[in-house]
Amino acid sequence: MNKNFKVVCIDSNNRPNDIPTSKWLVKDDTYTVTKAEYMNQQNKMLGFELAELDISKCFPYTRFAANRFRPFTKEDEAALVAVAELLEEFDYV
Repeated sequence: MNKNFKVVCIDSNNRPNDIPTSKWLVKDDTYTVTKAEYMNQQNKMLGFELAELDISKCFPYTRFAANRFRPFTKEDEAALVAVAELLEEFDYV
């Protein structure tokens, strides 16, 4: 699958030592999936490549497990817009 879509991290626990903290997930942050493929080395678990974090050189971890994410929803988008409008209203932008 190569169509980009947004997801929200729900599990940033248990970072493998082979992945530096600078390239690790932050819980509740939004990410853009650029590629989804099954990971042969992790029992064919579905894995995501993200636009924001490149771990392609952190072998054997080259993708993030899909179960660490939930879909980005219309409610997420509405919340982001509401917060942006509120910040703009109070000149925090």
